[in-house]
This record gives sequence, structure tokens and C-alpha cells, in this order.
Amino acid sequence: MMSLPCQPHILVADDEASIRRLLQTVLEARGYRVTVVEDGLQAAACLEREKVDVAILDIRMPGENGLDLFRRMKPDCQETAFILITAYGTVRTAIEAMKAGAFDYVTKPFLVDEVEVMVERALEVGRLTRELDRLKRKVDGQPGEQLIGQSPAMQKVFKVVGRVAPADAAVLIQGESGTGKEIVAGLLHHYSLRREGPLIKVNCAALPEGLLESELFGYERGAFTGAARSKPGKLEMAHMGTVFLDEVGDLPLSLQAKLLRVLQEKEIDRLGGVRTIPVDIRVVAATNRNLMEAVHSGQFREDLFYRLNVVNIILPPLRDRAGDIPLLAEFFVQKYAARMNKGTLLLAPETLALLESHHWPGNVRELENTIERAVILASGPVIRPEHLPDEFLEYMEGREGGPGGGRIRTSGTGGERGNAAAGRTVHHTDEAAGRAACDSPCFREGPLPTLRQAIQQVERQLIAEALRRTGGNKSRTARILDISRRALQYKMEAYGLEKCSG
Repeated sequence: MMSLPCQPHILVADDEASIRRLLQTVLEARGYRVTVVEDGLQAAACLEREKVDVAILDIRMPGENGLDLFRRMKPDCQETAFILITAYGTVRTAIEAMKAGAFDYVTKPFLVDEVEVMVERALEVGRLTRELDRLKRKVDGQPGEQLIGQSPAMQKVFKVVGRVAPADAAVLIQGESGTGKEIVAGLLHHYSLRREGPLIKVNCAALPEGLLESELFGYERGAFTGAARSKPGKLEMAHMGTVFLDEVGDLPLSLQAKLLRVLQEKEIDRLGGVRTIPVDIRVVAATNRNLMEAVHSGQFREDLFYRLNVVNIILPPLRDRAGDIPLLAEFFVQKYAARMNKGTLLLAPETLALLESHHWPGNVRELENTIERAVILASGPVIRPEHLPDEFLEYMEGREGGPGGGRIRTSGTGGERGNAAAGRTVHHTDEAAGRAACDSPCFREGPLPTLRQAIQQVERQLIAEALRRTGGNKSRTARILDISRRALQYKMEAYGLEKCSG
């Protein structure tokens, strides 16, 4: 079997030929490169010779048993996740191995699905760990936090930021509140030729017009009552650097005209001043409004719009890049766990599934606040659903669940919140699917369902249809729905769709 450069490499070491064949068949079907050996000596040779992402070792095998092999090889194979296969009576030994750094263990006889999920989880943890290490190296010595995301939409943003940062053109950043517009502005400045100059930030929506004018343009002594001394404005302070105008769409029309003159003439007039002051600044503006609509309605000057919109960067809402939620969540968990001296914290699978199901109207900022709260409340090493705000737990109330009648199993102590159908909003239906949902008999006959019930009905139908089209292949279904395989499994259990998988 030809291997791809980025193909995960799995080592299976077991003296039972039937187990080796079974695991090799199942794991290769998942797209992994699999090496099978029958004893500890061959396993050691493989680990010394090649990079192995996951090593599945039987504790009892000839040559060198899996436990001794693990203990000997772990120091030199830090990036390898070790999963131990144990027989009845050796579980205590496996638990001791986990304390020494093994990823997990499975007891014979085991379900193949159990091993599949374990391998997938080990690979995911490895990927997230590498990504977090990369981010920490990237952040080290740099101001502010970085954008995080592997989705196509965010990769497009990264490319635009990289290309436009060294230029001196004005940039307009558009996106909903909480999408990271200020972070993008910081990156544009940091990677620009003006990085040695100041980055001055102004929130155009935070101050009334009179105060905002003096804040932007400054004033001379005696310009108005209380002006006991002269003060430079933010635009003047940004000389040879960058000024970030946040919520520029809220700038009053009178100040829009004055800002336009600054951009055209590269000079400012302080309030009460008698001379012009030259300024050399780069303007980065941001807004959560549709400025073109504001232009058409006369609320924003067209000439200023085109001055600001030389380069346009649109940040996608978090709901449109749900695949980035696990990476963002893990990043914020590590950030706040370190800040609060809580050591290593992990997200329980059902917790991550709830995060992936949420609509996130507040975008990344809301996710960060949610994770910070959860880290504060977590008393042990695992963040569980009960550490999330109550709105997340509405779907885990202790009574009959959603349309599938299934119950969500949690590993926490959620009590009455321990069951009910998960799921929040379907974000990937097209216009035709939306019309079909509205034409559904459940909306034309009898009383209307609640919004939550309707969303759950549509979500269950969508998942069932995706499973049908993929022949029950969970990995392909998760990719189609743009959620993780873990979240899909969680929703299938909630909606009673396990029988739909192959």
C-alpha cells in the first residue's frame, strides 16, 4: 500500500495473527499506514527506524512485552501515542503505564470501533499538541494573540494579511463582533514596515461626537472650556505608525469629512489651532456594519469609503468555520489553565460536542469567555458539560429528549441534565433544503413546534440523509457536515441514529 507523506503511521504489535489482521484491515480502511509485527523486538526496531504516530502494543508478547517496551521507548518517542492491549487481570498494570505516559489502554476482548475511536483521538490530540506548540513558538516575542484556524475561510484571511501587511495601503476589516478584527489590525501593523512606530487604537463608537473629535484631532489650550493645556490627538500620536479605527461605521458625518481630509492632505488641524500639523500614518479601519448600505442610505461618505477600502478583509463568523472550534477551544483551555495555574486540562468529548453544536452569536470572543468560565469552574482535570453556561445544558435536561427519542450519555455528573437531544442550528443547508423544511408536514398540520424542536427535527433529518449518502461512513459524513467525528457520534446517539451507520 503506497503511503502519503502526511499519512498517519500506526504500529500494531501483537502475537495473535487474527488481531493483527483485523486491526490492519480496519485501520488501513481509515486511510492510515499500518505496520504489523508479532513481537516486542520487531516493534522496537520499527520505533527506532521510523516515525510512528500511534503504537498499539500487546502487553503479553514474546521478545519484549509491551509494557517494558513502552517504558524503554517512551523517552525517545515523545510524539508517539502508546495504546496498550491488556488481558483480564492486567488492567492494573495498564493503569500504572498510563500514569507513566501511555495514552490509553483497551482490554481483550475489545470492539474494533473502540480501537478506531481511540486511535482517532490519539491522532487528534497529537495534532492539537503540535499546533499549540507551533502557536506558542509563533506568539513568543510577539504582541497580542494570533488568529487561529485551519478552515479554508481562515486560510484565505491569513494569505491576505501576509500579502497586504508590508504594503502601506489602507485596509478595511469587516466582520461580526467578536471575530477578531482588532487582532488582524495588530498583525497588519506588526508585519508592516511601520512596526517600529506606534499602533494607536480608537473606538469610534465609544465616545460622543464632541469628545471623539478632540480625541482624534487633539486640541490647543483654550480651545474650549476645560482645555487648560494643549493635547495631541490620536491621529497625531500615530505619526510614522498605524491608526486603527474600530467601528468606523459609527463615525459621525462631520468627522468623516475631517478624516477624509487627513487621508488626502496628510495633515491635521487641532481644535482651536492656527496651523496644520503633518502626519504620516497608515489607516486600518474595522466595522461590523455593511458600509456600502450605509453609503447608499447617506450615513457614510462614499469618497471616504473608497479611501478606506483599498484592501478589504472579511472575517467569517465562527458558525461558518465550525471545524476550527476544537482548535480554538483547546487553545483557550491551555491559555487560561496556564494563567490560573491549573495544570493540564482536557475537554470531555461531550463538552466539545456541545461547543461544536452552539451557534456562537458572539463568535470567537464568546467562545473564549465560555472557556475561561469553564476553566474557572472545573475542579478536576476534565472540563465537563456542567461547567458550561446553562444555555448549553438545555439540551441535556433530564427528561425525554429530542425527535429521535435518544438520550445523550455523559461521563459527568450532570444529574437531571444528563439526557436529551443535542443540536442547535443547521448551518449547511442550502436554499432548497430550507424551502423543503418549511414545506414539511410538521409545519403545515397541527400546532407549530418550538424553534428548538424544529431545529432538532431538521438537524436529525440532515444527519440521517448525510449518513444515507455516505453509506453510513462516519468520517465522510462528519466532513460533509463540517463537524468532528466525535460530535457526529454524539449527535447520532442523541437522535437514535446509530443504526444508520454501517
